[in-house]
Amino acid sequence: MTMHNKFFVIFFALFAVINLIDFTFYGQQLRYLAGTTGYLLMAYGSYKNKYLIAIIGAVLAMGSIDVKYIQ
Repeated sequence: MTMHNKFFVIFFALFAVINLIDFTFYGQQLRYLAGTTGYLLMAYGSYKNKYLIAIIGAVLAMGSIDVKYIQ
């Protein structure tokens, strides 16, 4: 794993933790779980160089952001 991938793994894992905290303490809405799952999939995809998993995670994370602002 390169330094570039380490940065993305840490970055996406941090965003996943933030969404999990939001889910736990601020309303337990499904969009927070979708965001957590998406960011974790993106971190895992970056760690293992599995780009399809990272793309699926990006779709989930972007979907949770869209739901947040469209509602």
